[in-house]
Amino acid sequence: MILNKLSTLGLTAAFVAVASTAAFAQVDTSKKLHLGVGNTSAEYWTQMIWGATQVMESVGGTVQVISNDFDPQKSLQNIGAITAAGCEGCIFTWFPDSPAFTKVFVERIADAGGVITTLWNRAEEIHPWDTAPEAWVANISFDGVDAGYQNGMALCRALNGEGEIVVLQGVLDNAPAKQRTMGLEKAVAECPGMTILDMQVASWQQAPAQDIMRTWLTKYGDRIKGVFGQNDAMALGAVAALREAGLSGKVFVTGSDGTTDLVKLIETGEALSTMSGLNEYQGAIAAAMAYGVRVGDIQLADLSEAQRDFNVQQILITKENATEFLARRPDPAEFTYEAITADIWAKSAGQIPPGVN
Repeated sequence: MILNKLSTLGLTAAFVAVASTAAFAQVDTSKKLHLGVGNTSAEYWTQMIWGATQVMESVGGTVQVISNDFDPQKSLQNIGAITAAGCEGCIFTWFPDSPAFTKVFVERIADAGGVITTLWNRAEEIHPWDTAPEAWVANISFDGVDAGYQNGMALCRALNGEGEIVVLQGVLDNAPAKQRTMGLEKAVAECPGMTILDMQVASWQQAPAQDIMRTWLTKYGDRIKGVFGQNDAMALGAVAALREAGLSGKVFVTGSDGTTDLVKLIETGEALSTMSGLNEYQGAIAAAMAYGVRVGDIQLADLSEAQRDFNVQQILITKENATEFLARRPDPAEFTYEAITADIWAKSAGQIPPGVN
């Protein structure tokens, strides 16, 4: 009797083990998007996450959001943890915190059997079609040169072509930081009476930008006529320091990302302008392309280079259109997988040109 019970238990255990293995094997890796972001506090990232989530939920999937705090080593550790036991068929959308790491990220995911779309950062010499080309689906960004130029020219117009400005920079090796600097330099060349007084790195963050702005106000005083913030968080830090000094609305401040907080300040006159990308669409397109390749709806061999490395449309927000922009509400029906893949590139602003990464 004891032997029979042990035999039965053994058979039961074996059955459970086989059933568990079978269940594990049947996990559909296409239904879970691993989404690596800079952080989850900035509105740009929450909008992008929303777009990606709408797409995945429309196909019965989920999104795992991984915040890497703009730290490439943390990103690498998180990717390593996901792929450690192999990740055949896994899908990723990832912000490579530094372009120096993009190749490592995409090759790690390719080796694990996954597919990936990247956001913003890619080194100049690599592309989705020549680096892990069966795994790296696309790189999707915004035209930072245009953003820098348009914000720079908004400053030029506000200053009537004359005045000194300071520049709050993001992470220097990030593509958007380099591009926005290039765009500003183009604007300064066309507006020679506007000159750059100082530039400091605030790493995309509000608190460091506020500290830097305080120091500048002590050092330069009323020589500062404008602030070029390379993103909205840093622009908000500048405005906070200007408020402390009683200069809010007296010094022109620009940003980039189109966050609600800064657009409200543009509406009231405490800030000048910001460039907003179609952030929800960036997330939705990135998710849809990764999923579409994974399930076979999109064949990489059929895509042109311009369809695998492109910018999404964006808009300059000033006092003239701030109220209208704040009133917009994205329609979830426009962010389903079916809606996005009806024409993935409908809101593309064209291929990313050489020399800007």
